[in-house]
Amino acid sequence: MSEAAIKGMAGAAIAADVLRLLDEGALSRDALEARLEAADLVILDAKVQVAQWYPLASFARMLEVLMETEGGGDPEYVVERGRRAAERLQASGIYSQLSANRETWGDRVGSIMATLGPGLYRDSEWRFELLEGGSSRPFRSEATVSADFPDLFRYSTQGFISFLTDMVADVPYRVTSERPSATQLVFRGEPLGD
Repeated sequence: MSEAAIKGMAGAAIAADVLRLLDEGALSRDALEARLEAADLVILDAKVQVAQWYPLASFARMLEVLMETEGGGDPEYVVERGRRAAERLQASGIYSQLSANRETWGDRVGSIMATLGPGLYRDSEWRFELLEGGSSRPFRSEATVSADFPDLFRYSTQGFISFLTDMVADVPYRVTSERPSATQLVFRGEPLGD
């Protein structure tokens, strides 16, 4: 696998929020330059092109700055950013598959992640399965990623999946994630009521 990369449309909000912190004075340029690499600053200072691939590590460093500056170092901040990213994408109407359909919600969430995941993260493969259970079934989604895939984006994806599940499932779900190996991400959803 090649270096982990992210599509510009997924990274643009990260760069915009870092620039916003600079504009608001919540972050100084000197502090930012001390945290980011030269290539990260080039990306930050240029307009992020939505259709272009960028090194995921660059956006991970920017996301880490955001998590520490706005989120108090809590990964839950990144989970919430993932939820908001899914909400923005759904509201944009670009992806019609993000429309609510409660009757086939498992198929819907699975197909979204199987197609959108590789479209956001280069060289990733995604699988989804509904597990045995009651009328509200638990699920498992698994992604194969490059070994240098930053864990912060696992948390972001967890939030993204959580939003999709809340949007289309009949009951609330608790979505969790883990990284059993360097190249495997696992997301689980458990219904909170049935």
